[in-house]
Amino acid sequence: MTLNFDPALVRKSLSGSLGPYVAPMQTRIADAFFLRDQPVADAFIMLTAPLASEAFQQTELMAERTDGELLERLRSTLGRLRALWWAFEPLLDEKEARVVRKRFKRLADIAGEPHELDAACDLLSQADKNCARLAPVVRTLRQERREASAASCVTLRKAHDDVLLRRALASARRRLEASGEDRTLEEFARQRVSLADDLLSRREHRAAKMKRVDAKTLRSIEEAATKLQCLLELFAPVLERGHRHTMTHLLAAQSALVRLHDVLASEAVLRRVAPALNDKDAVDEAVRWLNKTARAESRAALKRLRALPHPV
Repeated sequence: MTLNFDPALVRKSLSGSLGPYVAPMQTRIADAFFLRDQPVADAFIMLTAPLASEAFQQTELMAERTDGELLERLRSTLGRLRALWWAFEPLLDEKEARVVRKRFKRLADIAGEPHELDAACDLLSQADKNCARLAPVVRTLRQERREASAASCVTLRKAHDDVLLRRALASARRRLEASGEDRTLEEFARQRVSLADDLLSRREHRAAKMKRVDAKTLRSIEEAATKLQCLLELFAPVLERGHRHTMTHLLAAQSALVRLHDVLASEAVLRRVAPALNDKDAVDEAVRWLNKTARAESRAALKRLRALPHPV
């Protein structure tokens, strides 16, 4: 999953009205200097509480609404919560943190299914202009898209993410308080961002030196870029300066990979809905077109990555 970085969105999530029990805390979080000097354990709760409140409210709204916009907002919120658990993982029970992240990912994937179907429809509609055989595939994807929002909302309502979040928060807080960690959030955040930035640079540099790069390698670069972006978003209140170069580099890397990601995700969606098509020839044709497009996008992505500045 590639997110679109928007610092303003993060600041809004930390300062908006998200419920009476977090309002006093949010007033203080709006002061970046206050958050910057907080112990890591306290800062984790301050950063997580507003996102948890957003997730609760978004899930509750699904009893009345089933639109894609609401699902996309929940997917984004769950993605940031997952990133928070990854960001603080060195101070948590790593095994338990991985389990929590997997659960967040599962819920985010459910919320993201309508969006993925939309992307697949848009992509294969381009191919349909030159290949009439793909018309049944596009029609089926559109039908699946109409049903996906309602199905995702029902599944998410039954998942009881509020129970998951409360238990995960309580466990993480106990672990952080018991760790005796004395670093401030600013010190911790800068170290984590630096490590994530180095990881992205190394993977890009390795790929840039290879003659041929497979989709798995490019996907590993995308994952590293997503982790770095999430850290920059989550720690925005304490990283107001000094990361302009990092952000520029990150956006360049992601722009090189975003279309390849859409192509690969569309193939996964196509294989998932293939049984409903009952047209093997149409599916095979669509897969061939996506594979050809993926190869072209891989070459284009590699060319862009090689043009980026890399460490010697």
